[in-house]
Amino acid sequence: MLLLRQGFSRSGWRRSIAVRQFRQDPTTGRWVIIAPGRAHRPRRFGSSEERAEAEPCPFCSGNEALTPPEIWAARAAESAADGPGWRVRVVPNKYPALTEAEPAAGLTDNLYPSQAALGAHEVIIESPAHDVSLGTLSEDQFSRVVLSYRQRLRELSRDARWRYALLYKNQGDGAGATLEHVHSQLVAMPAVPQAPRQELERAKAYFQATGECIYCVLIERETGRPERVIFQDEHFLALCPFAARFAYETWLVPKNHLPAFADSPEGTVQAFARSLKEILKRIDAVLGDPPFNFFIHSMPIADGADKYYHWQLRILPQLARAAGFEWGSGAHINSVAPEEAARVLRDGLR
Repeated sequence: MLLLRQGFSRSGWRRSIAVRQFRQDPTTGRWVIIAPGRAHRPRRFGSSEERAEAEPCPFCSGNEALTPPEIWAARAAESAADGPGWRVRVVPNKYPALTEAEPAAGLTDNLYPSQAALGAHEVIIESPAHDVSLGTLSEDQFSRVVLSYRQRLRELSRDARWRYALLYKNQGDGAGATLEHVHSQLVAMPAVPQAPRQELERAKAYFQATGECIYCVLIERETGRPERVIFQDEHFLALCPFAARFAYETWLVPKNHLPAFADSPEGTVQAFARSLKEILKRIDAVLGDPPFNFFIHSMPIADGADKYYHWQLRILPQLARAAGFEWGSGAHINSVAPEEAARVLRDGLR
């Protein structure tokens, strides 16, 4: 991340341990977030007996007092905030990685750059019932959820403090979720993180060399040679990418050139909801309801990348763990060719 080079003096370092920080590794330039408070997150997975003995789920309707006050909700007109009657509910993360209330960092340290971990961290609760799989929601509820993604991204994009907002989901214990009740998360940051920044740089370089959007070219190539295509319709293409890092990694890409998810018209968002529900149904059916992560990469806030960037959602089923080679080399070994993965997902519901 391109962050201010701020840090703590040796005398102030011990006091900083409980404070959230961005810290930069001086040997690689890689930024990390130090967030000690997240170690206290409750974990609610296990057998039905273990869940019955656990504390009430804070995301279920009727338990609204167990979360921070809601930021936004899709709810019945006669219902009151922070009470039952909602269909989708957004609250601040009780154990945030970033926070808007963090104090400024201390003295500059030229060896160890750091910065206070300023940002917004929201939880989007996707059902008032204790559903545990996004793919099992009704079509109407699924559309409400996806429209809430757009609403919150739009709202955060109006805040001049933030340069990037990342919408992501961890579904299942093996994907990093700590609560099984269906939810996604949204984090707004003061800088563009490394992964989307690298994509932007590649897309910009391709545009400068060819005058074309690399994602639009990719869509044309893949639809012309559909061996990696899972399905497509008028609006979206679902495919296993050429250089997939994970087995059954899937991208969902709008066919029209749309740089920012937040700017997508409602008809496109509804079509996206239908396509996302379809691909999750296929993944669940073929792979047996695996844990997975997904995220939306979109154009940074107030950025001039509209001609060469193209938003997309990426789904990463967690069927195997990264091991020593991946961590040591930065390269992934994928044991399922994307062409075979696409065939399995394409044919799995026939």
